[in-house]
Amino acid sequence: MAESNATQVILTDDGIKIIKAQNTADNAASGVANLNDPNLMSVIEKQTQASQYAGLTSQYNVILKRAKDANISTTALTTAYTNLNTFMTAIITDTNKASDVDRDTYKSLIDAYNVALSSVQNALNDSFNTDIDNMKSSVSAASQAASNATTVASQAATTGNEASHTASQAYSVASQASADYKVLSAGVKDGSVVHITTKTVIDDAVIGTAEIANAAITDAKIGNISANHLTAGSIDFNTITGKNINASNITTGTLNTDRLNVGKLSALSANLGDVTTGSLKGVDIVAKSFSTPNGSFTTDANGNVVASNLTIRGVTNLVYNASLSGGNGPNIPGWNLYNKGYYSSYTLHDGVPSIGFNSSTGAGTWTTFAQSKLYPLNGLTGQPYSASVWFIDFGSEATMKYQFTLAFFDSNGSRISGGFAGNTWNGNPTAQGWAYKTIDNVVSPSNAVYVAIQYWAYNGTGHALFSSPMLTQTAQSTGYMPDTGNVVSAGEIDGSVINGSTINGTTFHGGDVINDANNTSKFYPTTISNDGHIYTTRFTPIDAMQTDLSSGALISKYRAVISTDNQYGAYDATIQADQIFLAAGYTNGKDTSFTQPVHGSNQEGYVSISPLNGLTLHGDSQQITFNGTSADVTPKGIFLTPYGNINPNGTQNIWYVGNGPTMKTASFGIDGSGANNIQFNRSLNIGNFNINTYHSITSSDDGPIHFNRANGNPVDIYASTIHYDSLVKSSLLSVKKNVRKADTAYWAQLVNSIDLATYQYKTDDNSSHLRLSSIVDDVNDTKQWKLPDIFISRDENGKLNGVDDSVLLNATLATVQEQQKQISALNGHLLELEAKLNG
Repeated sequence: MAESNATQVILTDDGIKIIKAQNTADNAASGVANLNDPNLMSVIEKQTQASQYAGLTSQYNVILKRAKDANISTTALTTAYTNLNTFMTAIITDTNKASDVDRDTYKSLIDAYNVALSSVQNALNDSFNTDIDNMKSSVSAASQAASNATTVASQAATTGNEASHTASQAYSVASQASADYKVLSAGVKDGSVVHITTKTVIDDAVIGTAEIANAAITDAKIGNISANHLTAGSIDFNTITGKNINASNITTGTLNTDRLNVGKLSALSANLGDVTTGSLKGVDIVAKSFSTPNGSFTTDANGNVVASNLTIRGVTNLVYNASLSGGNGPNIPGWNLYNKGYYSSYTLHDGVPSIGFNSSTGAGTWTTFAQSKLYPLNGLTGQPYSASVWFIDFGSEATMKYQFTLAFFDSNGSRISGGFAGNTWNGNPTAQGWAYKTIDNVVSPSNAVYVAIQYWAYNGTGHALFSSPMLTQTAQSTGYMPDTGNVVSAGEIDGSVINGSTINGTTFHGGDVINDANNTSKFYPTTISNDGHIYTTRFTPIDAMQTDLSSGALISKYRAVISTDNQYGAYDATIQADQIFLAAGYTNGKDTSFTQPVHGSNQEGYVSISPLNGLTLHGDSQQITFNGTSADVTPKGIFLTPYGNINPNGTQNIWYVGNGPTMKTASFGIDGSGANNIQFNRSLNIGNFNINTYHSITSSDDGPIHFNRANGNPVDIYASTIHYDSLVKSSLLSVKKNVRKADTAYWAQLVNSIDLATYQYKTDDNSSHLRLSSIVDDVNDTKQWKLPDIFISRDENGKLNGVDDSVLLNATLATVQEQQKQISALNGHLLELEAKLNG
């Protein structure tokens, strides 16, 4: 590596000659004043500096590269050169024209550059010395590496010797194989023992007693074989005739039954295989499992039944929700109570609630006040149906009639004409006990699709109730049973189709328990609970979600499972008929069971949408955001805050009200810089105050317009030229104090001391007329224009405003009065003189 020594900035001989030439030129042009100015750089000097600066730049680039290669910081040097370059570029850009120059700045920049350059050069020198030391260490390391290489070469020689030895051994084995071949090819004498140590092919030989450790024999005639030595492989019995086979040794395979003569099947303890023909009749089958050939029906050893289509028939109550579960007022699940029926949990028959009628039908009118849910017949027409119910009368008009009806319906749900049967009885004005009413053997017509029961009332006012209805597919009515038909009690029922059945009190799970460490409650992907809720649940590595669909509501819950503290993010969304409610907050600890509600102190905000209360926002981050149109690459619009305020979104600067961008009624500047104003493009009415677009401020009720301070007192008004019909000053005695008669002579003296002047305002143009007034001298400390201070107006801070015309006008009036006195006195003197002259 070449040595790099510290370098100083020096001028070459050519530079010295150039400087001398410049000095000569300066001396020759000493008569020129500009060249003697130290703050002016002449053309000659600029050309010289440009040449020298080019050399400096070249030097800088070389030093900079060397420093970077040596990982030496060049920040200070780069900064100093950049500052110097900025200064010099402005000066030497045009070398044909003298320029002003700040010699002090120039010197300070040159000094700063030389200091930074010297620092880098010293660092380069130190780096060079370090490299020399490192090189010495490298030479020592190379010497050691050469020594190691010698050792490796010696080891390689040893390895070569070992390879030579291995080759010798291989040659010895080959020689032995050749010798074995020569012995065998020469023939072997009887009784001789031959030991073959290499792989050998025997084409033709008679081998007596032999021990063959590992051989493949393709075609051999072998005498006696000891079966004890046959431990693997397969023997084809199609070519072997066996005698006296011990059956106890047959453990696998299939025997044709036509070869067996068995007294009874129990004598066979082995697997019977598949029975493919025939039938079993009049016997009990006891088996661990059972299945049909196509697998459409199976049972396992635990009693689980799997069926593609399973129908279980019995005496079943076909009235949906015959027990009236979930009833409330005019509503019972599965029932239509029309306008007259109602649910009663007070009048019970053997614990079963009732459907009541406590009203009037009107004269000669049949009224249906209850009907059960239509039960599908699934094509079973021409079948007998029967029904029964319990009835109690709490007092009805004697002209009334009640009817219990078993009716059939078509595919549209309309009752079939003539397709019904009823049990009718009269009302009783006296309260009666429970009575049992029945309808038997009503055959379903050919066009029947559904069947149901109905309760009727006729011709009057009454109070009665029906309970414990029963509808069966039988020719004879039976006593009441809850509607639990088509219920199979089993651990598990797997089937693709369940037709015409009602499933009660059952929980359904979709899929398996979700495999997640946070699923401590053992949720399934989907669950239908026996109380009518449908749950869907999902877990991810960062959160858990569950949706609950129940009567009248859809609730969705989000729970975070990762948190830096004990507060885990949580969101609840509830959709109901009268409200959509979105809540945001947190739970205390993980809530993967979805049991912690997001309200109270755990709620950070909510959004509510209701047809009653509209849209409600509450919370720090709850807002309505408008993000602009599809043409906006970045969001642009407004935010509506929870307080109802309007804030800008993105680069939005204004918010306007109007019929479109070109027809703004009003626009409001909402930018942070305050550059956009509030502008109204239509007349603005504020109470009785109107500001219109015709440069007018009007009073809508023709009343006066007042400009007051916050305390109710009049406020100062600043304006230019004021045009008015009348000027009225409030001079009521009731609002004044210290009232004294004015000294008109004093005020006249003050007025006469005023210096009047003609002038124009600095904002006036040449067409402006000449103005005349007193002057408030706010320029000179020693006032050049006389104006008594009593006539000068000041603001609340004591700053000069101008002339108080109100005081000046009244002082002028005092002057007029004083002059009038003088005129009167002069008139008197004049009359006296006229009298004397007239003798």
